[in-house]
This record gives sequence, C-alpha cells and structure tokens, in this order.
Amino acid sequence: MKKLLVAALVVLAAFAAPACAEERPTETYGMVVFLKGSEFFNWAYAGMIDAAAAIGPHVKTELHGPAEWDATLEARAIEQLVAKKIDGVIVTAGEANTLVPAINRAIRAKIPVITFDSDAPASNRLCFVGTNNYQAGYEAGKAMGEWLGNDARIGICTFPGPDHLKNRQDGFEAGLKEVAPGAQIVAVVNDEGDVAKAETQLTAMLQANKEINGIFGAHGNPGPGAAAAVRSLGLQGKVQIMAFDFGLPVIELIEKGEIKGTVGQNPYLMGYQAMMLAYAAHHPTEIPSMFEGFGHVPVAGIDTGVRILDKDTSAMYKNPPRF
Repeated sequence: MKKLLVAALVVLAAFAAPACAEERPTETYGMVVFLKGSEFFNWAYAGMIDAAAAIGPHVKTELHGPAEWDATLEARAIEQLVAKKIDGVIVTAGEANTLVPAINRAIRAKIPVITFDSDAPASNRLCFVGTNNYQAGYEAGKAMGEWLGNDARIGICTFPGPDHLKNRQDGFEAGLKEVAPGAQIVAVVNDEGDVAKAETQLTAMLQANKEINGIFGAHGNPGPGAAAAVRSLGLQGKVQIMAFDFGLPVIELIEKGEIKGTVGQNPYLMGYQAMMLAYAAHHPTEIPSMFEGFGHVPVAGIDTGVRILDKDTSAMYKNPPRF
C-alpha cells in the first residue's frame, strides 16, 4: 500500500513540477467606467476579478474612471493605460464617439480593447460584451404594454449621447406598439444622467401631461427620480414605473410598491466575459484570428441578456459588491 502511495505521489509531482517551475509573468488589465462607484459597475468589476482569478494568480486587475459621468475623462484614463503599456482594456463608453480616438490608439499599440455595457461601434474595439440594448428596451416596452394596454400614455426619461440609451428607447417604442398598438409616447425628457434632474424633469412632464399613466427610465437614475415625482404629485397607483437596472434604491422602491418593475441586466457576466476575451485577445495562437496581431474573440460579440425584475425576483441583488 505504501509503495502504491509513493508511486502515485511521484507521478503527481512529475506533472506538477513544470507548472511550479514556470513562473508566469504578471499581466495587468484595466476596466474603465464612466461612473466609478456605481453599483452596476461594481457588479461588473466583481465579474472581472473572478475571471482573472480563474485564469491564474499572474493576472491582476485595476478599476479606473471618473466619479461623475464624463466620457472625456474616460478617454483620458484609457490614454494613461496605453502609456503605461497595460495588457488589455475593458471599457464601457459613456458617449459613443468621444472614446473612439483613445480606443483606436490602444489597438494601434496592440493593446486589446473589449467594450461592455455601452459600445463604441465606430471604434476599432475588438468585441462588445453586454446587453442587446434594443432587445432590453423591447422587453420593457412589451411589459408596459401588458400592464396598461392600449390606454398606455407613456413618458420616457433618458438623455442624448450614449449609443445604448438610443437603442433602448427605440426598442421600448417597438415593444410597446407590438403589444398595445393604441399606446402613445406622450413626452421624452432629458435627465442629463442625474437623479435629481430626472425628478425635476418628470415632475414638470407629469404636470404638463395629465394623461401620462406610465414612465420608462432608460438607465439607472430615472427610476428613483420618477418615484419621487409621482409621490410628490400624489399619483401613486395612477402612474406605473418601469425602471432600469437594480441599484439598491430601485430595489427598495420595488419592495415598497412605488416602482412596478425594472429591466435587470447582467453586469457581473459582462465583466467576467469581457476579461476572458481581453485575455484571449492578448494571447494570439498559431491559428490566425480575424484580428491581425490579436488572439481569437467573437466578431459578433456576446449578448448577456436581460429579464424584467419585480418584487419576487429582485431581492438577490440587495448586497452589491463595493470597491
């Protein structure tokens, strides 16, 4: 028995020895976001960290980006990472075109760039990982059409610039019309990406358009602003709210019944898959890829999916990671 045990240990040691002897050089990958500290991006960064750990201890991660929504500062963060010769960049575009020069500069330097959440399709980024934002808006529109039927009179809260928000609004309008052909979009207001401004704009919208019985917030901030506006005007129960994402304020308002539902994306999976793709792109194989000088990544990108969350399905997101 002892001889068999010794023999087994010798075999295991033989297999393990090359791995132990070969110290892999450290690689560092950066995530760049347009709103550092956001719960949504913390979920995404948690996914990135877990993916890096799954690859190996030699892979390190960094989180960069401004504390306020600013695509110009995002672009600067990418340029700084390029200057320090980072091994790969994962970025969500706060504005579709502002980041194009910085992303293209990284690609020219042979630094792989994977976009997630919000794409920069005009850039030379290798791949996009995230929600099919048109489909996400479509699912939200269908749900509101089912809630309110042909009597739906909807106000939309969003702001111009980000490519993903335009796609969500387009999808919402299509989904709403499919389920409820008689439904109407009454007004669209610009919240400038701010909860307080969303409340101000939506309060004015509701006062000017008494027929509105539903509000769609195209990103994470309008949901709480919509609830505050409805509450201040005494319209609870008369105006249904479809929020976006699952920040704690949104979940708490769903539990209170002030928000009926929210579009739940999968930011953790975005960060996880984007890290895996950035690593793959940084390691070309002997098989030529579709991106000269980089490893293999899917050209069409990866859709991480959505579902409409309500009181019964949102509780799992009550403990977001913090960085």
